[in-house]
Amino acid sequence: MNLPGSSRSPASVGFGVTARVARIQTDLATRIAVTAWSALHALGAHRWREGYETDPDRGMSRYRGSRCTVCDDPWEGW
Repeated sequence: MNLPGSSRSPASVGFGVTARVARIQTDLATRIAVTAWSALHALGAHRWREGYETDPDRGMSRYRGSRCTVCDDPWEGW
C-alpha cells in the first residue's frame, strides 16, 4: 500500500531501513577500529610502508624511506 503523495513502495522503504542499519553498523565498527588503532599508535605502534612521493607536475617520484602510514614519521631502526 502506497502512502498518499508518496511514490515509494513498501518494499523500497524496507530496503532503505535495511541499508541505513547496515551503514550505522559499518560506521560503528569503523569508529571502534579507528579508536583502537589511535590508542595503539599513541603507545608507539606504527604501520610501516615504503614512502614514495610522486610529483605529477615534474612527472617523477622520489624515495622517502619507510614511513608510518598514520603519522608519517620516518622509520629509524637498526
